[in-house]
Amino acid sequence: MTWCVPKAGQASTWNNLVIIFQWSTWVATFGSLVIMGLVFHYMYYRENGKKVTKWPTNSMLMTFSMLLGWGASFEPKSATFRILIFGWLCFSVNMGISYESFLRSFLMHPRFEKQISTETDLIQSRIPLGGREIYRSYFETNNASSFYLYRKYNSTTFAEGIRRAAKDRNFAVVSSRRQAAYADQKLGKGKPLIYCFPESNKLYKYGVVLLARKWFPMIERCNTIIRSVSENGLIDKWNRELLIHIGNGEGTSEIEPLSIQHLLGAFIFVGIMYAASILVFIFEVSVGVYEKWKIRKNLQPDNRHVKFHFAK
Repeated sequence: MTWCVPKAGQASTWNNLVIIFQWSTWVATFGSLVIMGLVFHYMYYRENGKKVTKWPTNSMLMTFSMLLGWGASFEPKSATFRILIFGWLCFSVNMGISYESFLRSFLMHPRFEKQISTETDLIQSRIPLGGREIYRSYFETNNASSFYLYRKYNSTTFAEGIRRAAKDRNFAVVSSRRQAAYADQKLGKGKPLIYCFPESNKLYKYGVVLLARKWFPMIERCNTIIRSVSENGLIDKWNRELLIHIGNGEGTSEIEPLSIQHLLGAFIFVGIMYAASILVFIFEVSVGVYEKWKIRKNLQPDNRHVKFHFAK
């Protein structure tokens, strides 16, 4: 007898583009980008006789282009400048290959949320729990966790508890492992929907015997046969064959084609960049209109003075 809980679902995919590296790696990468961009701009500014703009915007963009593997057009003249660019190109190639490799791995192997696998996780999740009424007395002890489970225990039928755990994903049910596995196969049609705690975290274990009238002459013999079949693994073998048969007959493939959901982070990033571009464009247009209005306002007194002079 053990706890059966909803199987952990797939984790969100909007952050697939950023969780590939740790935050410290991102900070170091963008810090190196800013430092190298400023160094490249300083050297490019000096080599061109200070005839280029003082703002490092163009140099930062070209440095970022090299990091993305697109290339740049600095046209270095000194050996020091060329060595720095070569070192930055090597760093960019290494980072680009690492990022692309990990991105493919993340897209091919979906991530999952943390699975509830112990009583501590079950209590911390605070989801409703329960099972058959006959199992409630097991938790009536002085143990702190058992007392909490006893107070939160909801009596329900086996079918209803399994259905809520598999379909509604908001219930933990006390159940036999074999019964839960069989019901899970039927509800999910081959796709696992619930997760039962491992053997190390089981509640208790009970034997299987034959019920008969008192003084039935063959009761000991039948119980011996049942015990022998169970100890030799035949029940486990029959259960595996039954579950495999159901999974093959009614199962569905878990392989999903690549969709927008897998690359949601990329689309969100593109949308943010488009929105930022639109805001910058509106700002530039507003500044241009304001400057034209200011110039016209400054010229108006001169025009009135000229007209007055001719009239006189």
